[in-house]
Amino acid sequence: MGIYELIRSLSGLIPSLNTSYSKNLKTQPKNNTMVLPSNLTTGEHSSFSRHVGTLEDLFNNISEVKGSSNREHTSFFVVVQVQFPPTEANVEEHIARAWQSLGKRYPALRAQISAPSKWDSSKPSSISVEPWDEEKFRTSFSTHPNCPNVDELFSTPSPKRTTATCHWLPDPGQVVIRTAHWRCDGYGLVLLADSFLSALADILQKGSSAPLENNGTKQPLAVPESLENLVRKHLPAPSPEETADVEELVAAWSKGRQSIGFPTRPTASTTTTPNMCQRAAIRLTAEDSAKLIGGCQTLGVSVTSAVNAAVIRTAAQFPQDPGVDAYAIFAPANFRGPLIAAGAQECSQPTGNYVSGAPLRIDNAVGKSFSELADVLNTIYSQDFTRYERGGGAKALNLLQLTEPYISGIAKMFALNDSPGCPFPKAPVISSFGKMDMLVKPEYGGDSDDTTGASKLRVTDFWVSCDCATPMITFNPYSWGGEFTLSSAWEDSYYEREFVIDALERTMAELIEGLETGPLSYRITTG
Repeated sequence: MGIYELIRSLSGLIPSLNTSYSKNLKTQPKNNTMVLPSNLTTGEHSSFSRHVGTLEDLFNNISEVKGSSNREHTSFFVVVQVQFPPTEANVEEHIARAWQSLGKRYPALRAQISAPSKWDSSKPSSISVEPWDEEKFRTSFSTHPNCPNVDELFSTPSPKRTTATCHWLPDPGQVVIRTAHWRCDGYGLVLLADSFLSALADILQKGSSAPLENNGTKQPLAVPESLENLVRKHLPAPSPEETADVEELVAAWSKGRQSIGFPTRPTASTTTTPNMCQRAAIRLTAEDSAKLIGGCQTLGVSVTSAVNAAVIRTAAQFPQDPGVDAYAIFAPANFRGPLIAAGAQECSQPTGNYVSGAPLRIDNAVGKSFSELADVLNTIYSQDFTRYERGGGAKALNLLQLTEPYISGIAKMFALNDSPGCPFPKAPVISSFGKMDMLVKPEYGGDSDDTTGASKLRVTDFWVSCDCATPMITFNPYSWGGEFTLSSAWEDSYYEREFVIDALERTMAELIEGLETGPLSYRITTG
């Protein structure tokens, strides 16, 4: 299955807003091959530069936390626990070589953002890539003996890097790939993990001394265009009236700039300097995962809607600021599928940020039952982003077409808020990845004459998460290997580990009661 068909087929599995492309808009012919147009590729000895997109700039600015210059915030990482063939030696060199092959294939992994000129207003921020340097990129790979997990790995100061990074933790057998959010969204990072594992399996077959692949199907790709520029290229420009409507939507959604959330540490405040991010997760057995999904189907809601309802119910158990009873977040929505349907093959590669935030607001959320919240959320999440209903009989909006004014409005709102720069800093965010089995496979490669599977590279565990700087807890529901996982990430300056684990268990209790599944067994994992 080609990448275009894969992304289209998975768009229905990703339980965020429905982003099926509008039939009312003219679309480009579908390109179902893996041979990309020549303008989407670049020579390895070429340099590159373009303006920073509004969404890229927003995420880059969020990562610039005042007083926290020695740490990279707002980043994504993926962890794959691997098992090498028993006869394989020097796995560190193989991993490093696979990482180099990705750096050559996807130049955006080594892209940098430069600040705007202080003296020339005609020179805004730009993204640039230097010509390929194999040895230089090798320095973005590192091995960490005796390091047990990613929490320990990232507990030390980690200043902003000029590239994405790859880390090998030999004790747990984990490969960690990490990048700033502006370079890659979470869904793209999962695609990148699959590309890495395929490259690693290939190197295991050919040996690490073989030259990096650079043939017609694996030639270096160009740095992907920004979300806004792709919309400009492939969709008609919005009218002034539509632009005014989306500005009104942002203003109405952000009214009061307050949302329910989880209480932070007593010592935390708006001036607290973020330190390090931690993670914990609840994982169900395959059997109980099926029960949870069955409960959602019986109730007629998506898994994301049910999880979000449970998280809201859990947050509502804690004291809130006076007069606050609404729940408001930017609900992540993946635009890759509809953009590809519109002819934007550029966003089929892993790098690039094509996940925007849709306005989600539920008034009087504190007093609503689980089923009421799940129904409301399911209605919101199942909306077509190209026909976004505003309620009250107002004209539906095509938020994909209105990406540029919409993101500009959000960026202005963020700029009005002090560090950490988020209008709803304590509201828990749900960012679902859906079913990941079709992306990260349990095994890769292997000899053609191997009847036992001993020569295959095996993946025994998979985890995707983020680093953040805001006092919000980010929840990532997904399934892999038939097991449902609800992972969480939080900034240690704002929450204690025990508090978040308690919140996870309360959320599971709300899910079990609300879905009427009966007891579900699960295990808690950290790091």
